[in-house]
Amino acid sequence: MDLGGRNLYAHDYNNKEKHMSRMFSRLAPLAALLALANPGSIQAQTPQELLEQYSPVSYAEIENPDPKEWLMWRRTQNHWGYSPLDQINKDNVGDLRLAWAWTMEPGMQETTPLVRDGIMFLPQACDFIEAVDARDGTPIWEYRRERVDHAASLSCANRNATLYGDQLYIATGDAYLVALNALTGEVTWERQIGDWTIGQHYSGGPQILDGKVVVGMSGCYYINTGCWITAHDPQTGEEIWRTNTVPKIGEPGGETWGDVPNEERRGGSAWMPSSYDPELDMIFVGVAVPIPWGEIQRDTRGGDVLYTNSTIALDADTGEIEWYFQYIPGGNWDLDHPFERIIVESEVIPDADSVSWINPNITSSESRKLITGVPGKTGIVWTLDAATGEFLWAKETSYQNVIVGVDIENQKGITNEDLEITEIRQRRFVCPSTTGGINWNSVGYSPDTNALYVPSNNVCMDYYLNPVNPVLGGYHSSATQRKLPPEDFDNQVGMFSAINVATGEELWTYRQRAGVAGSVLTTGGGLAFVSDDARRFRAFDAETGDVLWEQILNSSAGGFPMTYELDGVQYLAIAAGGGVNYRVMTPEIRQRRGGNILYVFRLP
Repeated sequence: MDLGGRNLYAHDYNNKEKHMSRMFSRLAPLAALLALANPGSIQAQTPQELLEQYSPVSYAEIENPDPKEWLMWRRTQNHWGYSPLDQINKDNVGDLRLAWAWTMEPGMQETTPLVRDGIMFLPQACDFIEAVDARDGTPIWEYRRERVDHAASLSCANRNATLYGDQLYIATGDAYLVALNALTGEVTWERQIGDWTIGQHYSGGPQILDGKVVVGMSGCYYINTGCWITAHDPQTGEEIWRTNTVPKIGEPGGETWGDVPNEERRGGSAWMPSSYDPELDMIFVGVAVPIPWGEIQRDTRGGDVLYTNSTIALDADTGEIEWYFQYIPGGNWDLDHPFERIIVESEVIPDADSVSWINPNITSSESRKLITGVPGKTGIVWTLDAATGEFLWAKETSYQNVIVGVDIENQKGITNEDLEITEIRQRRFVCPSTTGGINWNSVGYSPDTNALYVPSNNVCMDYYLNPVNPVLGGYHSSATQRKLPPEDFDNQVGMFSAINVATGEELWTYRQRAGVAGSVLTTGGGLAFVSDDARRFRAFDAETGDVLWEQILNSSAGGFPMTYELDGVQYLAIAAGGGVNYRVMTPEIRQRRGGNILYVFRLP
């Protein structure tokens, strides 16, 4: 056990028998009253009973989870964001009502609830974790990590944890990897992986991939070293392998940084969770921008600066890079590409009239493993061969003017020469803005329609680079930007599109004034759920795009929606508060800050 001398706080309601009996005696009357108030709706259980029925999560369950549970960020290792549950469906979704709600920790709201054996685990802002009864929110235990004086405000973001064995794994704002006992919230082990004093932190949490705890370091948008991906032993936290996202001199890809010394090769944060395909035995990682943002600031003009703004495919056993594809070589505009890599098996028959770019050398329409989705802020759907990284097709959604083509042979995008920046404070009109047409809010996929469900937004910026004076641990302050509408703008900021994975055809698109900045959940009930800047949480017919249900929340929803089933009842959960938004483009749409609340819905 490596505790590193840290001061930690775990409030375990069930740790001491004396305390347990007091708490259970207090909660029992409440549970009885709830059962009387709503007879037959739920089977009341005490926290002790829930803990007694909790069973360790096997790796077989990680690979093929029970549809009734949600054990990791997007439910499965392929990052579909899809649940086969179908009790809530097109015919009855209009009857959804609130089952229960829970006030959450103030701060950055990017929560993914997890559910196992009737217990919901809630990772929240600044490494605050709660375990509650998934039927009604009754608290079971909490863990609160001591705050450090971190320079990076984003260090308090906490998108996800993951369950495995009898542990809940988290990655923290002070750059530690931590295993918590899922029954008590007590620390089993923790290991320091990065250095928070120079800006490093985690925001995308760990995943259990190939039996290992795999996690990407972030915070390399501060002046420090390049970032990395690590794999760890779940039992001890011992590091198994490490792969740098920014290669050093002499490493493969290192030449793309020119003569820049190792200590000045910065950036490459891996700030979203990785996906995994067990047949290929590959882990797929998204990598963010170089630091500083501008080529002239880095002294890398003409260099691709690998592996920034790339997908890298790693051998799960060794961490070695099997292949890469770079969406924006070089780069000047803070248009990160670290988002989820969705793994789908599909035939490949792109429709030339539907996609923006196509590989003319596709010789077979046979089904194959694909990496697809929207990997970066440009809002482009990219589809690659998962085994080789070969480019297949790409399609624009929201408006962008940065990518103008694809260098198929060299596996990289081609950027707009008119947007190159050769001088400090040289202004450029760039689309999208640094917020992106999409940001860390996630795309969904449904195997029932073989379609991606993409929230994206139309926003541009007036942009220029600033002089920089790098100081270790300081923010880079690369650029100044002002958000603007696209040219010939029709005032419709938000889009929600269904795109066929095989052909690239648009099945339908829903457009509106308010930005669509929520994450997507798809279900076996034929539904696609997403939230927007106007506080609407909606259910769409996944085939037609018709809105079948909507609920006005207290806030836009920064959390990732999920669903689970208990006692024969399907529940739908969404954590509202904060999140990415585009309200600067729609000043008439207003809301107050804060208000983090978990909403859980069910049918009557």
